[in-house]
Amino acid sequence: MKHILSLIIIGVAGFKIAQSFINPENATAFLGMEMNVWGYRIIWASAAVISGFSIMRGRNKDANK
Repeated sequence: MKHILSLIIIGVAGFKIAQSFINPENATAFLGMEMNVWGYRIIWASAAVISGFSIMRGRNKDANK
């Protein structure tokens, strides 16, 4: 239950990345700015990786108790 926000971020990031491949565009809006689609994908992939590491770090901390 502690990692619900991280799991939601990973799910949304996966959806956004998949959607950007299914409906390809040259530019995408992110936080009100037009940006390159590859930059958009990198931002969402980074958010997913950081959230995944947060979950792994929390699980390792709980296992070491």
